[in-house]
Amino acid sequence: MKYKHLLRAFILVAILLASIGVAQPAYAQPNFDTIIRELTYWNATFSGYVDANTFEKWPMILDTTYDFEITVTPTSGDLIPLIRLLDQSDVELASGVGSLITTQPAGNYFIQVEPQSGSGFYELTIRQILDAPVTTEVDPPNINVGENATVSVSLNEIPPEGYASAEFTCTYPLGTVSISNILLTDLFGTDSASAVNDPQDGSFIVAVAGSNGQRAMTGGVVFTFDVTGLLVGEAEIICSGRASMGDSVLITLESTGTTLTVEEVAEGTLTGQVFASKPVTINLYDLSDILVATVQANVDGTFSISAPPATYTVTAEASGFLGAEGPAILTEGATTTMPTVSLIGGDIDGNGVVDQFDAMTIGMSYNTATPEAADLNDDGVINVLDLEIVALNYNQTGPSLWE
Repeated sequence: MKYKHLLRAFILVAILLASIGVAQPAYAQPNFDTIIRELTYWNATFSGYVDANTFEKWPMILDTTYDFEITVTPTSGDLIPLIRLLDQSDVELASGVGSLITTQPAGNYFIQVEPQSGSGFYELTIRQILDAPVTTEVDPPNINVGENATVSVSLNEIPPEGYASAEFTCTYPLGTVSISNILLTDLFGTDSASAVNDPQDGSFIVAVAGSNGQRAMTGGVVFTFDVTGLLVGEAEIICSGRASMGDSVLITLESTGTTLTVEEVAEGTLTGQVFASKPVTINLYDLSDILVATVQANVDGTFSISAPPATYTVTAEASGFLGAEGPAILTEGATTTMPTVSLIGGDIDGNGVVDQFDAMTIGMSYNTATPEAADLNDDGVINVLDLEIVALNYNQTGPSLWE
């Protein structure tokens, strides 16, 4: 402590001497190797003075990557301070007025303080930005309805004695997301004892204790779980924690949560044109042969059908005609167009082939309007004109390949 007071006094004297008789712009250098030596000066306060002719550069050494905030607070005069973070070659890495938050890897740096305007004394503080003792993170942070993300819950800033056990209460918006697949890591050692209170009413509890004297000695992920998007919106997920050092006392830990954004799936669109003398139905089936969407083609045979992005089988069907089918890949927010296709008429009985049985049906229903499938030209009467279509496509089989 005495060393720190002597150090600050020495800096102030050096600054005052440097500011006397300055005739040109200069960088006042503190007369010691570094302000931050082996990172022992986080949150310490240092004093300085700048004006239009005097800038100050404070050397800083980082031994690993850090998130930190530099704050310069005027203590006299009309100073509005500008902060520049420079590398060892004086290349500017970041800047800010009054404060600066940045992340930098291990290396040698300078913090340069200069006036954006005015002049005066100031106090400089460098604060390391630390994670909360309990953090909840989600990856990815944006999903579509029906998709999954993984949430990781971590313990940070573990004391030297370690934690013998920890308890986490997680909350989430019921109805917007669902929770599943809660998995513990070995942060509390191998074969740790655990208890999970299953998700219900928007919350669940995970408790874990090291077995046979094992403890959590280093920070890391304690457990993960899957979250599935159910409704469009933002889902706030937080796991608050308490921990014990094995002394039968639970310590409440500061906790930070995360936000998962659930978005509507941007569907893909399939278009095309199918020719037939009868109304045509377009169907989309997923890879499990489940019907996903269906639409009636327009009078001219054109159609447009939408579904979530995926690979499908698309079929075109008309009464009394051999169908057509083929693969269709729908992509998010895009339109896929199928080739134009003409359906083959004459399959009145729907057995996938145009044959004598179809001709027999026409004979049995001659000069009537039923069955509707036998009226191949859709003129309201079954006669020789329909038989012509059967003859034209005799022995044709289907469905036709549509690609």
